[in-house]
Amino acid sequence: MAHISVTGMSNINVAITPYSSQRSSQSQLSNASSSGLQDALVDLNSSLVQQSESDTLEESSFSLIRPKGDPFNLYQDNPELKGKAKALAERLDGPIHEANAGQFFYHDSMRDFLHAGVLTDPEFLDMAESMNDEALQDLAVTIKAMVLPASANYTTHNEADRSYQNKVAEFMDVLKSSNTAERSAILEQSAKYAGQVDVDAAASFTQNVFGQKITQIRFDPYRNDTSANNLHNYVSAVVATDDPSALTEQLDQMNDESQRGLLSVYGLDTALGDRLAQLAGPEGNQLPDSLLGALGDMVDSVKVFELTSQVKKDFGIAWHGNEALLKDNEESQGRDFALNSVTSMINMLEQYDFSEEQLETMGSELSGLSNPEKRAYIEITTIGLDEMLQAKVSENSNKKNLDEAVAVVSELRNNQDVLSLVNGSRYHDVTLIERPDIEEGQTVVALEGAAVFKNLDSAVNQSRILLGATKDQANMVNGHSVKGHESENIYSAKTFDEYKQDVGNMVSTLVAFESARSDSTANDKMSLNAFAETLADMHSGIRDETLQRVSDEIVTDSFRNKITENTQLAFLSNVVQQMAFETQRDFEESANRSV
Repeated sequence: MAHISVTGMSNINVAITPYSSQRSSQSQLSNASSSGLQDALVDLNSSLVQQSESDTLEESSFSLIRPKGDPFNLYQDNPELKGKAKALAERLDGPIHEANAGQFFYHDSMRDFLHAGVLTDPEFLDMAESMNDEALQDLAVTIKAMVLPASANYTTHNEADRSYQNKVAEFMDVLKSSNTAERSAILEQSAKYAGQVDVDAAASFTQNVFGQKITQIRFDPYRNDTSANNLHNYVSAVVATDDPSALTEQLDQMNDESQRGLLSVYGLDTALGDRLAQLAGPEGNQLPDSLLGALGDMVDSVKVFELTSQVKKDFGIAWHGNEALLKDNEESQGRDFALNSVTSMINMLEQYDFSEEQLETMGSELSGLSNPEKRAYIEITTIGLDEMLQAKVSENSNKKNLDEAVAVVSELRNNQDVLSLVNGSRYHDVTLIERPDIEEGQTVVALEGAAVFKNLDSAVNQSRILLGATKDQANMVNGHSVKGHESENIYSAKTFDEYKQDVGNMVSTLVAFESARSDSTANDKMSLNAFAETLADMHSGIRDETLQRVSDEIVTDSFRNKITENTQLAFLSNVVQQMAFETQRDFEESANRSV
């Protein structure tokens, strides 16, 4: 029988309890004296290895727990099964030492299968027995590499209700239901991704989870290392997709950038991954590598907040300095935003028949943008095209064709002022005010939206307190934070639903303006930069309500039924001015009534 040497990764012997058992494990260790710590660790590890199926605690997180049942008794009662397991061990690691004959499954490569919980599954042993040496080696390498979880942005969502063993079991089900050729191809692909896993990161992960000192013991399986992302996203994909073999063949024909991008979207949401794979075509060449890579970058940059305090929910956090409006910050990189952006992009790709050049342009342009700018770019493109081609264009209007509509959104999304303006829809402007009910000198608080009110009582009653905001953190003029890329201004992030409503109204207005401006033959007309600057100079509270009113007006036929393109542009400019005036007036009246 051939002996397979599994190389490329160091042996990893990890015993980790799920979260629910952390307290008891830590209690055992804390009771050990300093001199007897090593013995306590050995005893604890041994007890975890030997625990029976009935003693295994409920699996509540993606953690490396002991198997569902020690195979010792099973093998004692079933010599045939033990023989198959022994043959598997000899194929992987060579002849079994006589001293280990009764517990060979605790050693070497078999230990990885033991951790994975597959050695008590007769169907697994039958499948392993039927594999050739190359496929078996790929399987062993894959199981060993899966011990290191994906980064938290994938693990927290995908493995919330699935343990390490559960995920391995689901992957084994895929392999069992595949024919020999399909199984070999899937394992070859998984072994390729397993080869990307950082051996040092896996070793560090093991050490951090089960250290040699009490202060080092951590039962937290989530890490920031990204080397296992492709492997775990691939396993998640083949488990969820209807045709694992077709997906594997598709990935095999794609370059590394496209594979990572597609797998990242699968890691974000497997249904979206299937839709994107369909768009990419059987050979994966129907979408540009740059476009797939850009979408993958958005997903990879998702930030996970492990704890959101009730204080933050009730009051809100102020962003300032390098974390302000035009900078990347974690509030702009939550999963909801990535999910919405990728979903919008896929919906658009499914709906419109873009040329190869148009797809290449979008991919290359997106690749050069920061994450918030990518989001703004996608908002302009997806909302803008629908504005001109679908939702708000009545049948009796002169609709633009796709090329004409793309030309309009291209002017918008390639304008840095417009990108910044659209990105700014994510935030409230704020004002610093002294709170009369707080002892003077102790603190100054910022109130989002306070600048649109004309008296202190109204501001206090109708705005949220922002934590972490003081006068020395902001560049203030007339009590309002000043916009600017580098100044230490204060911004308050809106809720996701608020943002989507406001950004929709803004893009609708920008598209209407640029469409009318490009069609107009007037000699003297406002530039796009000047229009964007006008909107940017408004306080966010006034701007958001103004654009809501403008957007409502655009929906009516009164705008599109103007006689000429020139009068359309003049009408739109007048509407913006009128709605801004009415919004300001209404705020003043509201403030006066509250006095």
